[in-house]
Amino acid sequence: MSAVEIRAVLDEAHAYIADAVGLLTSTLGETHPTVVTGRRVMASLEAIPGDAVLVTEETLAAAFHRAWPYRRNTPTGSALSAAVLLAALRAEP
Repeated sequence: MSAVEIRAVLDEAHAYIADAVGLLTSTLGETHPTVVTGRRVMASLEAIPGDAVLVTEETLAAAFHRAWPYRRNTPTGSALSAAVLLAALRAEP
């Protein structure tokens, strides 16, 4: 996905959730847990920076190959390196 596609998806998701929250607010009220959670999700989507990048194991493995094209990068080795790096980033310090 390109940055433009990601932004479009995030914008569509935000609009969909905003519509759902608006509908639920009129039927359930402002303080209903589903409405409150929907507002939190909308706030989370708004907090994503405009220049954010989606990184997956596949895109990270491709980046490894672009950075070191002459190194022996097997698809399995690159995917494993990417998975290990992403796991390390997800781990708590």
